[in-house]
Amino acid sequence: MQRPRKKKINKLTPNLLYKPIQEHLADFKDDLYDKPRACPKCKSNNRKKLRTEKKLFCKIITSNRFRDIYVYVQRFQCKDCRKTYIAKAPFYDGMLYGKPIVDLILYFSAKNPFNRVEKIFLELGIQIDRDTVRNYALGFQNKVKKYAGMKIFDKTLGINLIRVMFDVEDVKELKRKYPHKKYDGLADETFPSIKGAKKKFKEVNRERKLEGKEPFKYPDGWTLAVSYLAMLKLYASIILSEVSFNKMFADLLLRALNGADYTLTDGNPSYSPENHERCLFHKAKNLAKKDRQLKKMKREKKPPDEIKAYLKQKYKELEEEQINLLKGKYPKFIEGNCFSGATTTNSIEGGNWRIKYELRTSYSKEDSITARAILICLYDSIYTFRNGMPNESFAHKHTHFNFERIMAC
Repeated sequence: MQRPRKKKINKLTPNLLYKPIQEHLADFKDDLYDKPRACPKCKSNNRKKLRTEKKLFCKIITSNRFRDIYVYVQRFQCKDCRKTYIAKAPFYDGMLYGKPIVDLILYFSAKNPFNRVEKIFLELGIQIDRDTVRNYALGFQNKVKKYAGMKIFDKTLGINLIRVMFDVEDVKELKRKYPHKKYDGLADETFPSIKGAKKKFKEVNRERKLEGKEPFKYPDGWTLAVSYLAMLKLYASIILSEVSFNKMFADLLLRALNGADYTLTDGNPSYSPENHERCLFHKAKNLAKKDRQLKKMKREKKPPDEIKAYLKQKYKELEEEQINLLKGKYPKFIEGNCFSGATTTNSIEGGNWRIKYELRTSYSKEDSITARAILICLYDSIYTFRNGMPNESFAHKHTHFNFERIMAC
């Protein structure tokens, strides 16, 4: 087994950043955990004591070495099913380090690639390597799939994030808990590139151009699809796969939005939900492609400002028509004389598709990008600060979610 490389805390790192954390972790040293619990396999309380084990809780980085923090944990054996297990202790099953370390890894993995999390832990004075970060993120992903996986033909292809956050199956159940809220659903898909695909894409297109062939439009990518509740600002479900988006994926994705007042999509023919509406922006783009007046203006090489003014006017007319239509169909969303529900998928796409932005880098393995995408969606939904000011989200007020709830299941 390869030992971790020596690390040193940067001299610029303030003591206030890592000293209190190290002191808190050092308080666990030599603690004994011997309180019994039910057998995790058969739930029996019929057990016998075995040995007391010394378990590594964490590694602290000091000036010239790693300092191991150990605790002692009682091990039991179930008399009914013969399974051995540890007492109630700050550890998750199958995880080497203690719960506080694992939870912190998952928290930082929602905003940072795995190698960046390793660097952050260095600044906190804790030894963690990139592979450990990845393994714990994958462990969380596996637990989430078990708890809230959405299946097609017995294969888990998506995650029901509403179930993760609120312990309900869909919007219909969420409505029963919070009937006075408005539920406008959105669904959209994007395609983050697979690691190395952009370089290969450029090389292949360079060759195709020399051969006089039509170049490919996009590099190979993952299919990342999400559903979203726009007014509540939370993600409802997610699918990530190497397979192209299709009707089966669309139907699976929209299960969590069952019961939404209406569902807005970009017009992809794979979608067929009830109360289906089309994104105003995508509708305008498609109409612009067929607009004869616009084609004529381009042929006559009209000034860009004139073309822009024409498109702006056409969009304004289409927007007014769309909003009047939505007001008639969904009057509960009328506030004053305005329509408060979503008219475009921009709340998902804003910020250059927030999930793609937060991924920061490309991935070659499906489980790695899936683990990070799930954490990103949860982090983006459960917040207390947004738009430059304190702002508590609906999900933060009402969620049942925390890392331990999922990791301990």
